[in-house]
Amino acid sequence: MGPWTILGVGVCVLLPIAFHPVAATASTPAAAHTTLRAPAGLQPQREIPELDAPGEAREVVYDPDHRSRPSQGVFTATAPEHTRILDLDLDCPSCDVDIARDGSTATAWTPPGRWNFVTPVRVLLRADADAPLAGGEYSGTFSLDDDEQPLVVITEGEQGILGLQHEDTPDRSGARVRGVTRESPADRAGIRVGDVVTSFDGKPVTNAADLRAARIGRVRSGAEVPLTYRQQDGTTKTVRVTLD
Repeated sequence: MGPWTILGVGVCVLLPIAFHPVAATASTPAAAHTTLRAPAGLQPQREIPELDAPGEAREVVYDPDHRSRPSQGVFTATAPEHTRILDLDLDCPSCDVDIARDGSTATAWTPPGRWNFVTPVRVLLRADADAPLAGGEYSGTFSLDDDEQPLVVITEGEQGILGLQHEDTPDRSGARVRGVTRESPADRAGIRVGDVVTSFDGKPVTNAADLRAARIGRVRSGAEVPLTYRQQDGTTKTVRVTLD
């Protein structure tokens, strides 16, 4: 059986490779010929995506090196910290792909035999919901056989908004609510002016500073956290609020 190539035409088609050398004519000086060479080795990713956490998945794309390889190829991706791999796409239905259950790694195998690497490979990643709110640049790896490149993403977090203004209580028994933003998470949770927040996300709150410390730089938009507050009639309630 002859060698094969993977064609980037929306589906994977395996066809025998035919080599057609270009003959020089007598009227063309040898010095005028230019040899087109494939890029040396596995190419770096096109760009570094920014992943919101939580947010939509984004692709990291590796362009082909247009080289012919004599035997089955193995692509491997390891996820950067605080991300998970959702897909490893070779645009090749006949290629086998295995993704770890936790999204930490993905491996793909080309069909056996000679093949040409001529279509981009796409690694689809999503940031973990509990990625650090401060964000940062994180690196994994992408490899073809023994050739390796970094797989780099930037994660970004958005501070969660509770939607209330608060102040100290005279007896340091919590953070007294002095204002609630309409249709905010606090408003939807039933918190009203005069209520006193005593716990947020499992952390005790004895004053306004405690509530700020439990939220700012720690809890991102979309997070659902428990909140305990004391109503003006003395009744204590614990609710779960999803931050904007």
